[in-house]
Amino acid sequence: MIGVRGGLRAAAVVVLLGSLVGPAGSTAARAATTFKVLQVNLCNSGYAGCYEGGAAVPEAQSLIGRVRPDVLTANEICEGDVAPLRSAMGNGDYEFRQVQDERVAAAIQCTGGRGAYGVAVFSVPRYGKTASAGGWYSTQDSGSERRAWGCGRFGGFWACTTHLSAADEPVALQQCKQLMNEYIPQSHAQYGALPTVVGGDLNLEYDKSDPENAQNCVPAGYFRKGDGDVQHVIASTSFAFVRTDKYGMSHTDHAAFMVTLTAPW
Repeated sequence: MIGVRGGLRAAAVVVLLGSLVGPAGSTAARAATTFKVLQVNLCNSGYAGCYEGGAAVPEAQSLIGRVRPDVLTANEICEGDVAPLRSAMGNGDYEFRQVQDERVAAAIQCTGGRGAYGVAVFSVPRYGKTASAGGWYSTQDSGSERRAWGCGRFGGFWACTTHLSAADEPVALQQCKQLMNEYIPQSHAQYGALPTVVGGDLNLEYDKSDPENAQNCVPAGYFRKGDGDVQHVIASTSFAFVRTDKYGMSHTDHAAFMVTLTAPW
């Protein structure tokens, strides 16, 4: 299932094609634009054993203030967590997608009246959202949780997030392939094939000996960086890789994972 909404203004993309030439024929190099993608899984539904009463959200806010990402991808959050996370990102735009309960075809609700359970992607204010895409995978495991994906076109790039099946690795791999090979290309076809970053808990590890190797869902034109476990950032090759960083989190069972890139603008 895929839903795509168009914005009211066109995205502008400035691409550096060469060097800047000064009036006397001198060449002035344009400074690279640092672009940071921070991935977190906050375990905040209230149902899992790693839930710590919502303390993962202010912990994430504090981290965001320290490392200052351009994009935040957040998994296992509640709709009520969107406002504090958005505030930490400077009140930029975001895309939230609900995870559904297959048994009742309705959003899973976090405990304590904290709203729907889901995933979200946030940007800093200078990258305004001009289009949205998202939905649920056509491939799901045998459990009741209907996994979701969501993307936003922020300025001159797409940013997406997802949290894939935890119960069935082959299903998780198929979901990842659907996202990268079907849903994101559909979004590109609708609103423009812009540079794209995807952050999420894929529930897949990088392991060349495993048929469910996370690398197996990375299409041509993209590269992947992982945290040594199940969180990954996949970026189109229009971005250049700089470094990765992990940050221990006290109130969730996943470290925060950041990938620093240089952007093609």
